[in-house]
Amino acid sequence: MSEFFFEKIPFFQQLTTEQKELLSPIIFTQSVQKGEVLFLESEEAKAVFFVNEGKIRLSKCTHEGKEIVLHVRKPGDLFAATSLFCKPNETYPATAVALEPSVVSFIRKSDFEQVIMHSPQLALPIFQIMSERLRLSQKTLRDVALFGQYEALAQTLLRLVQDYGKQIDHGIFIQLKLTHEELGGFFGATRESVNRMINQLKRDGILSMDHGFITIHDLPYLQQLFE
Repeated sequence: MSEFFFEKIPFFQQLTTEQKELLSPIIFTQSVQKGEVLFLESEEAKAVFFVNEGKIRLSKCTHEGKEIVLHVRKPGDLFAATSLFCKPNETYPATAVALEPSVVSFIRKSDFEQVIMHSPQLALPIFQIMSERLRLSQKTLRDVALFGQYEALAQTLLRLVQDYGKQIDHGIFIQLKLTHEELGGFFGATRESVNRMINQLKRDGILSMDHGFITIHDLPYLQQLFE
């Protein structure tokens, strides 16, 4: 595994040379096409993954069969970290699908466990990441359960601004292409509901949408709406 890979993934950047040498032989890389499923939430958790290129969507299904998008992982992110510390035969916490042609790397659970036995300090950053991810997942589910769809949409847009926002002359451009159906997946809304709410926000000058890309023109409005 090249040094370039270790430089691209923040998790690896603080590792010692010895730790990188331990991990290098057990890191595998694969290309995935748009729409390809990396794993289902019903499958046994066997590896932790890292995004080199592209974007990976993580989602769960409710008991009613509705999909809720928990996160979209971008280059440099890792996902399915819980698989490293789960019991045998436990499943992945979500389903992972490529939103666009992507390149991912992965470390098998069994291989990583052996490395941690030799270098246990590697487990600490994984625990820290898992803790933060759990907090964000709980916030997403809370938004769906406690708030109306309009407020849940506002919170979803604020999270997208934080993760993918780029300041431009007339607002904040969200660097993630989404259909109304995909946007609704973040908080359990139908395409028709999202279409109605987005059109209202467009009429009010809060945002604009061009070929699936959203630009926020009035961020304080969204912040006040959610609060």
